[in-house]
Amino acid sequence: MSETPRRTRRYVLAERPAAPTGPLEEGVLRYEEDVPVPRLGSGQVLVKVEWMSLDPATRSWMNDTPSSLPPSPLGETMRALGAGTVSASEHPDFVVGERVCGLLGWQEDAVVDGSSLRRVPDGVPLNASLNVLGIAGQTAWLGLHDIGRPRKGETVVVTAAAGGVGSVAVQLAVAAGARVIGVAGTPAKCEWVRELGADECVDYREDDVSAACSRLCPDGIDVVFDNVGGAMLDALLPHMAVNARVVLCGAISRHDGGRGPVPLHNWFHLLVNRVRMEAFIYMDHEDRFDEIEADLLPRLRDGGLRSREHVVEGLTAAPAALHTLFDGTNTGKLLVRVGRS
Repeated sequence: MSETPRRTRRYVLAERPAAPTGPLEEGVLRYEEDVPVPRLGSGQVLVKVEWMSLDPATRSWMNDTPSSLPPSPLGETMRALGAGTVSASEHPDFVVGERVCGLLGWQEDAVVDGSSLRRVPDGVPLNASLNVLGIAGQTAWLGLHDIGRPRKGETVVVTAAAGGVGSVAVQLAVAAGARVIGVAGTPAKCEWVRELGADECVDYREDDVSAACSRLCPDGIDVVFDNVGGAMLDALLPHMAVNARVVLCGAISRHDGGRGPVPLHNWFHLLVNRVRMEAFIYMDHEDRFDEIEADLLPRLRDGGLRSREHVVEGLTAAPAALHTLFDGTNTGKLLVRVGRS
């Protein structure tokens, strides 16, 4: 039986950020190095956290306003999805040594209710449970399967196409037989999107997105899978085809530099082209995670789903790494290899 640590390390949400978007001020997160590990109660599991996911929602959870989940409580471990190995268990369905994932938080050892955990499939790396088989893959699958519904020959545009969610959305749209155009922020990211099967990728830092759509989508866009919002989404709306679908997945632009929301000036095109625009939150669909995994797992195992990860080492690297989600410097799904030194 694995030895249960008596002390652990973690980050606590010490205070709310001064602004709902933008960089974090000193003091929002407090690092604690000598934290007692609680004794397990009935139904609880102790997990040694080995990987942690940093997602755009993380920044929203710090604010005192509901987002995809209620605000992360002050004075408690900062919320995050994580994956690791069971160190001790008082839950009948989990034994020491099993690999699991769930909301484990910014910490090296997590005591959680066993009912909130999912097993990581055999042969799948732990980090994949936070990427292609986790929040990135589940989100992309839900948005395309339920809302976008791309059909063979249709044109799909994916924004933030080189990111964790966007890159999976590109591949699923390609697999559906669609013509896929990505939007990303560097030549290297655009090249990666093309490698995933996209017909073309627009570097929004170098090219005018609206002009590029006029050139690349002369018959209009049938599906937009949008991870950005703001001016990026606004530039796409005049190019929507009749009966097109817009999947509202994320709003990275809202966090960029703390500028906050940008209004949509081109909304009228939604009306004249009878466009369906719908948002969703993947956590609302926990009852379907087995269904999604059953579809994604074979694709992952046979090489039909590829991914890139931006890995930072150690729990203390997490606060600085969080900013790379919004400044464009991360190079894939952002993960922290938590470890225990």
